[in-house]
Amino acid sequence: MKWKSLLLILAAGLLIYSAGSLNVPLAAMRQPTQSEALPALRGGRKPPAEVVTVLFAGMRSLAADLLWIRASGLQEQGRYFELVQLADWITALEPRFMEVWAVQAWNMAYNISLMMNSDRDRWRWIESGISLLRDRGIPANAADPYLYGELAFIFYDKLGNPIDFSLQFLKRILAEKMMPLVGEDGYADYQKIDADAAIKDGLLKEGLIPEKMREVDRIYGPLDWRVPQTHSLYWAWLGNNATGTNIHNAVCDRMICDSMNATFQYGKLTLSNGVFVVSPNLEILPKVMQTYEETIANSDSELPDTAYSNFLGSAVQTLKFFHHDRRAREVFDKLNRRYPSRATAAGYEKFTRRSRPFLPQIIPASDSSSARQP
Repeated sequence: MKWKSLLLILAAGLLIYSAGSLNVPLAAMRQPTQSEALPALRGGRKPPAEVVTVLFAGMRSLAADLLWIRASGLQEQGRYFELVQLADWITALEPRFMEVWAVQAWNMAYNISLMMNSDRDRWRWIESGISLLRDRGIPANAADPYLYGELAFIFYDKLGNPIDFSLQFLKRILAEKMMPLVGEDGYADYQKIDADAAIKDGLLKEGLIPEKMREVDRIYGPLDWRVPQTHSLYWAWLGNNATGTNIHNAVCDRMICDSMNATFQYGKLTLSNGVFVVSPNLEILPKVMQTYEETIANSDSELPDTAYSNFLGSAVQTLKFFHHDRRAREVFDKLNRRYPSRATAAGYEKFTRRSRPFLPQIIPASDSSSARQP
């Protein structure tokens, strides 16, 4: 029995050693496929937990599973700082474990950032979550739409929606970050970008490939690249095209529609005497409607129809408020024909009196980076 036990231990050791020795050539074989879809994002830093991959070698999947169990416990306990390091190890062991990338980015952008006392510190953690997906997670899973949708949502929700009490500061810092790259008005001059290597390099550091930006602008624009909704749209569009097929991803489709909706409602940024004013971008209305129509045609779900109905209703209110009565009536007629309801049956005048549209916002010039009272 002792000899049998020794033989089994020896056999197990040989198998572990063999698996570990195969790890390097296998990793070398799969490395090109991880970055081919996004060649412009190559050259980022390597995963920070390389020592963990060496230690576990052939037991990488088992180690990642055990660490994930531990990470789930830390998540439930709200121990987010510890979870950041643990998730870093998991992604180093299994870079295709996409849920870990998503959870780690979410914890940085949402949970940890909310613990910070200053707006600037909150921005650093949000930016770290964005960078994690943009510079590491997506290049490691470039042909899968999942992480593109996650990144698009952070731009759309965390930086675009009024859910964070640092929102005005976050919008301003994003706008000021983009202005040296796309110009003060936010509309990219692609001839200038093509001729200026420094600007092109700056865009690539933000994950913005000029050729892809140009295509997104052609389909959905012209777009203001200072506002978060444009970045959300860009990453969702990349996600829909990640697989190289005509098959649309439902999450990315939804993010494209939501981003276009938000661009119409508050996607226009005006800078005057150091103060930004956020207001509706009414000119983009035909592109928004076209986007919804195409999404509905490519979907088997009723959700895009519901979203389109809600958008048309809010667009009527916004157009009416800004005295575009003819266009408001045209959109109302379309809403009544396609999605008739008790509200539309009451007629245009009653319909436009029932609620108020999104109103312009003022983003002050001051930097509120000091600690706030709860």
